[in-house]
Amino acid sequence: MRYCIGDIHGCIKTLERLISQIYKQDSNPKFFFVGDLIDRGPDSKSVIDLIIELTKKDLAQVVLGNHEVMMLSTYKYNRIVTESMWQQNGAVSTLFSFNPKANIKLPVKDLIPKEYYQFINALPYFIELKDYFIVHAGFNFNDNNPFTETDSMVWTREEKNNYKYTKGKTIIHGHTPIPVEQIKTQMGNTKTDIINIDSGCVYTQRKSLGILTALNMDEKTILYVKNIDSE
Repeated sequence: MRYCIGDIHGCIKTLERLISQIYKQDSNPKFFFVGDLIDRGPDSKSVIDLIIELTKKDLAQVVLGNHEVMMLSTYKYNRIVTESMWQQNGAVSTLFSFNPKANIKLPVKDLIPKEYYQFINALPYFIELKDYFIVHAGFNFNDNNPFTETDSMVWTREEKNNYKYTKGKTIIHGHTPIPVEQIKTQMGNTKTDIINIDSGCVYTQRKSLGILTALNMDEKTILYVKNIDSE
């Protein structure tokens, strides 16, 4: 079966536990990720390593999140991290996962191996399946072609669906953390055509967050685990 996993933000232990729970009930899962693999949590490098291995085995597909976009922008222009927008959004934790002694005043190309940049740079902004669209944040249906307007795909907070463009398919996204109880409410609504699966894994200090969620896309149920990276 197919499983879509919410924003991970460098929480490798929590991700491994969730995947382990999935394998306990399904010996042949396929994984999809809504982006924001990196930043804020303790081990973004290991998260990317795990997902690279899954993709090599044709077990996973991933879309870009806004945190990956900030990293790519910093890398593309070879900026010093402390002078970038990325620095304000958790970049340091990502860099330290590659090298705990990293000098963040160096250009980013000196701090992250090229193969990681190449992997992330090749990720799509969205994935269209027979029954779902998977995107990090959402689509701008006011645009003449919402599938080319990429800023909204990683940054929007407006949750909308427009069947003219999506052909009746459900949109799965992350980006905006919500309590897992709210995700359950979404799943209990038979008319739901937008599903937010970001239960704020990295935000353990915020009430009702600190959980990583996976949506079983075939059974339309959810699995989730509490963050264990902060223990």
